[in-house]
Amino acid sequence: MDYKIFLGLLLLAGLVYYFRQAFTSQKNKARIVDLLVVGIILFTSPKIHVHIKTDPLMIAGILVFAYAWGILIIEKFWEGYKGNEKNR
Repeated sequence: MDYKIFLGLLLLAGLVYYFRQAFTSQKNKARIVDLLVVGIILFTSPKIHVHIKTDPLMIAGILVFAYAWGILIIEKFWEGYKGNEKNR
């Protein structure tokens, strides 16, 4: 059981490291982060499948869709907010 905790911490540290490296990238920062998130979703969807008894590919698809939808909502919010600020 102790090795699972150690592996989990090691995986978490690796993810933090990769996200920090992605944010320091000068080119394609958003694309790199998006691919890291999609990779995490695909990696964890079979583990989620055990708990909610749904096809892992369906879980991954829903999570990727929700992630993209969230990005779209946030971008449109900031576009509207900045557009509203310019009109003042």
